[in-house]
Amino acid sequence: MSPEMSPRVRSTIIKVPDANPGLLFLNGQQRQFTLEGIWKSPVAPVANMPVDVEVDGGGQITAITAVDSKQIAKERMDQLSGVAQERGKEAAKLAQQGIGALAARMGKVALGASVLIWVAWFFFPAATLTAGFVGSETFTFWNLLGVDFNNPLTSVAGASNHGFFAMLGIAAILAPFAAPFIQAAWSRYLNAAPLAFVVIGFIMTQMGVSKAFGDLAKLGAPNPFSWSWGIYLLGLAALVLASGALKKPATA
Repeated sequence: MSPEMSPRVRSTIIKVPDANPGLLFLNGQQRQFTLEGIWKSPVAPVANMPVDVEVDGGGQITAITAVDSKQIAKERMDQLSGVAQERGKEAAKLAQQGIGALAARMGKVALGASVLIWVAWFFFPAATLTAGFVGSETFTFWNLLGVDFNNPLTSVAGASNHGFFAMLGIAAILAPFAAPFIQAAWSRYLNAAPLAFVVIGFIMTQMGVSKAFGDLAKLGAPNPFSWSWGIYLLGLAALVLASGALKKPATA
């Protein structure tokens, strides 16, 4: 094998040559080496220095080059990145398998509607409260569940205090995920829990708004509270999911 084709192997210096040859840890074995005609770096060798070693077809060391610390850091980063990517692929595969198994039990439509309910519940704008020069505040449905409309100032400030009723709502939107795992005829009715809660929450909020801002209507002033598109999307997703309550329970 020609020198140009010599394989390069990463190694570590164990002992620097002095009166006796130096030692390398190469391919799991200790190998002796000298500097003359072999050491190719401008820096002197030191113990524990990482080096690239070239060997010929007979396994003899033909060249030793010190590895730059930046190169070592880059290789370690590349290695960590590769490990992270592999772990990420494994996690994605497990998640895909889990979602597939859940979709098989719930049904794709029911699973999609349940996920949309969660997103709309916490992130989509359900209502807006305008207070003139003070500004306006947008509320998600989750925010609305913690608002006390008896105190308009705290409402505009976005203050919220979630109590038992709000926690009951969390249980309601979790119920459809539990339904396929409950071996009982009534379990399918858990799909209707989000719709029932959204309707009750809508009515309670509307009553609180009417009580808080009803006097403004008597004075001819516009109602500062208005519903946003998020509440309608939430209601539609809950309605689609509730339609599953009319179906026969899925077998495991």
